[in-house]
Amino acid sequence: MNFKAIAIAAAAAAVATSGQAADLPSDIAPVDYVRINDAYGAGFFVLPGTETAIKIGGRVRIDLKINNLTDDEDFGGVDDDGDARNNQNFRARANIRVDTRTQSELGLIRTFADFQFTSDTDGRGNEGVELNAGYVQVGGFTFGRASSTFDLWLGDLSTNTFDRHISDDTVWQASYTYAVANGLTLAASVEDNSDRQHDIIDGTAAGNTVPTFVAKALLNQGWGWAGVSGAVTKLDAVDADSSEIGFGIAGGFGFNLDVIAPGDALNFQVAYADGALAYVGADETADAVLSGGDLEANTAWSVATGYKHNWTSELASGLEASYLDVEAGEETADFNDFNEVVVASSLEYRPVSGLLFSAGAAWKQKDVDGGDKNDAATLNFRVERSF
Repeated sequence: MNFKAIAIAAAAAAVATSGQAADLPSDIAPVDYVRINDAYGAGFFVLPGTETAIKIGGRVRIDLKINNLTDDEDFGGVDDDGDARNNQNFRARANIRVDTRTQSELGLIRTFADFQFTSDTDGRGNEGVELNAGYVQVGGFTFGRASSTFDLWLGDLSTNTFDRHISDDTVWQASYTYAVANGLTLAASVEDNSDRQHDIIDGTAAGNTVPTFVAKALLNQGWGWAGVSGAVTKLDAVDADSSEIGFGIAGGFGFNLDVIAPGDALNFQVAYADGALAYVGADETADAVLSGGDLEANTAWSVATGYKHNWTSELASGLEASYLDVEAGEETADFNDFNEVVVASSLEYRPVSGLLFSAGAAWKQKDVDGGDKNDAATLNFRVERSF
């Protein structure tokens, strides 16, 4: 091949290459890869095309609860249809949680939704989805369904046994939390009392006519925590001559006992309520007695404590106990003074992150003034996977 032929071939190749290049787009959009954002903790990533960090997680729980372990207790009873409940109950529960965070000129904007699915042998045919929690936070403000501002220590046992006498409720609210300094926060809230309201003995409850007002001061330090909270609500009934004011107050503290083992904690809490017994963790009771048109508020106080010990990084156990004392505003055939004690324990094993195997046992005794003293005991076995 001579030099002239080589030159002609090179020129032809150059023309073909320039023609193909002219057919390609001049600007290629960059690929918007998903970015990790760990500023809010593990699991958050940035939604493409936005500055919003999102985390999708949840858990699945499987429970077996064995009841009626004592001779004189009536824990099983009957359901709303008059059918006998089982002495054992199997439950499957799944939670899907969506958490978003966005920085703005108003501060951090957060949304959180927790969708809960439950199916158990005591409620077959009633399976469904509920919004366990759902709220919007803008700066220090919270709007929606979230843990009550009143609540302090919620207990540490990872089992499903008898409830200790501790206030632990998720309520509709509008609240504001202000961080003062050095771990001290102040909070105030306006809350719907529907989930906390109990019966009126010999009267028809009128429901909520005004919201509940709640305030709390909480101190968190390296040694532990301390806090006080209070709530004021309205007590009413259709047949009552006038309404009454109900209230609840609580105080507590906890110590981090890392000197014994990492993660160990000892907690203590006391509460008092007048006409608002949910604030002392009293269930299956009444807020007041209607007598001759007058509302006589029932009063109660409770004390609760618990210790959680970590034997190893995978194995832990806990013991909690509480005592409740209820005094009727006026004793009737349907309502008398009573006290109740609950003791609960758990053994928890976490072989890998997010996986829990636990076993729990609990005992309670209710002593009614002038009536019976009944005992109850239960066992619970749980497998839980969180993600």
